[in-house]
Amino acid sequence: MKKYLTKYRRLVLCAAILVLSTGMLQAQFRVVGYLPKYTSTFADHLNAFDFTKLTHLNVAFFNPDTAGNFPSSQGTGLSQIVTKAHLNNVKVLISIAGGSNQSQYAKLLLNSNRAAFINKLVALVSLYNVDGIDVDLEGDNIDTNYESFVTELADTLHPSGKLLTAALAYYTRAKISDNAMAAFDFVNLMAYDLAGKEHSPYSFSKLTIDYWRDTRGVAASKLTLGVPFYGYYKMGTALTAMFYKDITAAYTGAENRDTIKRTDGYVVNYNGKPTIMNKTALAMARGGGVMIWQLLQDDTGSNKSLLKAIVDKIHSASGWDAPYLTWAYDLSTKTGNAGPLYSATTTAKSSTSKSTVAGFLPYPPYGSSMVFLGANTGASFLIDSTTVPYNIKAIASSGSSPSKLAWYNVYQASPVTTISFNLNLNAALTNGQLIIPFGYSNGTINSSIFNGTNQLTSTNTAGVFGAVRLDFYGGNYATLSFRNTAFGYTTINSNVFNKVGSYDVELYCNNATTAQSYTKNATTYTLPAQKFNIWVNGTLQQGAASLTNFSASGELPADSVINSFTFNTSGNSGTPATTPPTLANSLQAKLSKVDFKLSFMGQDALEMGARTMQSAAVVAKPEEHPMKVSMVSDRQVKLTIYSALKEHATVIITDYFGKIVSQNNVGLEEGYNEVLMDVRSVLSGLYIASSVAASKKQSIKFKKI
Repeated sequence: MKKYLTKYRRLVLCAAILVLSTGMLQAQFRVVGYLPKYTSTFADHLNAFDFTKLTHLNVAFFNPDTAGNFPSSQGTGLSQIVTKAHLNNVKVLISIAGGSNQSQYAKLLLNSNRAAFINKLVALVSLYNVDGIDVDLEGDNIDTNYESFVTELADTLHPSGKLLTAALAYYTRAKISDNAMAAFDFVNLMAYDLAGKEHSPYSFSKLTIDYWRDTRGVAASKLTLGVPFYGYYKMGTALTAMFYKDITAAYTGAENRDTIKRTDGYVVNYNGKPTIMNKTALAMARGGGVMIWQLLQDDTGSNKSLLKAIVDKIHSASGWDAPYLTWAYDLSTKTGNAGPLYSATTTAKSSTSKSTVAGFLPYPPYGSSMVFLGANTGASFLIDSTTVPYNIKAIASSGSSPSKLAWYNVYQASPVTTISFNLNLNAALTNGQLIIPFGYSNGTINSSIFNGTNQLTSTNTAGVFGAVRLDFYGGNYATLSFRNTAFGYTTINSNVFNKVGSYDVELYCNNATTAQSYTKNATTYTLPAQKFNIWVNGTLQQGAASLTNFSASGELPADSVINSFTFNTSGNSGTPATTPPTLANSLQAKLSKVDFKLSFMGQDALEMGARTMQSAAVVAKPEEHPMKVSMVSDRQVKLTIYSALKEHATVIITDYFGKIVSQNNVGLEEGYNEVLMDVRSVLSGLYIASSVAASKKQSIKFKKI
C-alpha cells in the first residue's frame, strides 16, 4: 500500500554507510566458478562449495562424439546442481571442450555441419534448463571456423535470453577475432599455466587483462579474470599439479604464501589468499569479474578458503574506497644469509634482497629490500623467529650514520598508499632518533634516500613525500613529529609513544591531485591532496590545533607514486651522565607486519565494475540532480531521488554481485523525494541503490559498515 508523505517521499535501509559514486548503474560483478564432474554424478558435489558466493557456475566438460551427440552420462546429477544454483540466483552454463585436444570439433564446426551442431547445443541447454554455453576451445581447436561458430551460436542463443561465454588463454589471443569477441556476453581469461617458475603471478594477470582491455579495446565489463585454485611443482621436466586444499592441509601458514617447499624438496608455486585478493582488486578496478578454476580444489569451509577471500575482498568495508592491492612482507621466507644476525663491523656494509634474490633480508614479494650499517656504529639487525609473525630487531646506531632498513620500488605502486607496520620499542631512559621517510625510489642503487646509505637531513631530498620522527630524549615518552615544507620537523605529540611498548602504525598517504577517501573504525575519512594521516593503535594522531591532515614535505611531485619507505635509527650514544646511566646501542626496536596498500585510482577506481546504462529518455542530466544517500538511524538509510515529473519508479538495492537484497515500487513526485529502504538483514559491504523510472535511471554506490 502506498502512502504519500508530502513532496518528499519515504521508503526503507540500515547502518553506517559510505557513498562511493553517483550517476551510474552497476553491472553485475561476476564470480564464476568451474565445477568438473570428477565422479559418476554431479550430485556428489552438491555441498562441496558455497553457492551463495557465486554468480555463475560453469559445469565442465561436455563433449560430443564425432556426430555431434552428447552422451547422457555427461549430465548425470546436473539437474540437482541447476536447481540449487537457481534457488541461489546463480546462472549455470555448460562448458564444452576443455584444455585437452578434442579433434571432433574440427569436423563439427565446418560449414556443412555447423548448423546441426549448434542446434544440438541449444537442445542441450533446453534439456538441462541451464542458462547458456561456455566455449573452452583451446590451442589447435581454435581454427578458421571458430569465428563463424561462435557468432552463429550467439545469434541462436541470445534471442531466448541465453548466455554465450568463452574461456580464453593468453597464448592464443591472436586467434580470437574482434567479431568473435563481440559474440560473447563475457569472457573468462585463463591467466594461469604460464611457463616458468610461477604459473600465475599477479604480473601475468595484469598483462592478460591489460591486453584485452587496452590493446584490443574490449569493454572492461566483459573481462572476467581467471585465478587458479591449484599449484604446480616440477619433477624433472614434467609439471605436477597440487590442489590448494592439499597444500594448506599439509603446510601450516601456506594460505598466506605463494610458494612452499614440499617435504620431498619440490617447490610448489600457487596463489595464496593475499595474491587472490590482490587479483580480485585488479578485476574490480580493471575488469568485470573473477573466474575460478576450479571449485573442488578450494579449502572449503575454513578461513583459508580462496572463494571466501574473493568475496571478502569484494565486500571489504575498510581501507581505501577504491580497490587496493596489499603487498605484505613475509619475514619468515628464505634469506641468503648464513644466519639471522647482521652486525656492524669496522667498515660500512649493506645487503639487498629482491623477489628472486635474497640477501640478509627475506625475499620481498615485489621490489627490493635493503639493510645498511655504518662502520663502528655497534648497530645490528636480527631476524627474530621466536615470535609469530617474525620480526626484525634493530639495535640503533651509536653515531650519525644510520642503521637502515628499507623496502623500495614496490611493484604496482600508486600515489594513494597506506604503509603499515608494528613497532615494538624497548628504549627506556636512553637517547637517539628513529626517522621513517616514505616516498618514491626508481630502484637504482643509491638513487635516493630509500636505497642509499645516508640519513635524511634538513635539505631538499628528491623522492620524499613525508617522514615521521621519534626523538628519544628525556622522559618516558618519545616525541613524535613530521617533516614540514622547510625540511625540518614539527612536533605532533609527546604522550603516545612510551619508550617501552608495542604500536600498530598506519600512514595513509595521498599524493594525488584530488581528495581520496578511506574507511576505518566504521568511519569515513576524506584525505586532501598531498596530505597524510598517522594512526597509532587505532587512534588518529592530532597535532597543534587538532591538525590531523599533515602536509607532504613538497619534495615529491604530485601524482608521483609512493613505493618506498625506510626505517633509520641513529644517535644512540647512551646517557652515561644520567641516573641510571644507559649504554650506547641500548635503543632497541622491533619491526613486523610490514605492508603496503596501493589504491587503484582515476578511471580505474571510478569503474570498479560500474557501467553506464542508457535510459529511454533523459529529462535531467544525472549530474544536475544526483541521487544521494544518508544515514537516518542505525536501522535506516535515506535515499534522496530527484524526478522532473510525477511517475512510478522501481527502487532496488543490489550487492556487488548484482543480486537484489531489497526492492520496492514507489510513486515519485515532481522534485526531490525521500525513500527509505530496509536492509536490516544485509551484511557489511558494497551495495548499489538504484532508481529506475521511464524517464531516468540513476544509482549510487555505498558501503554498509
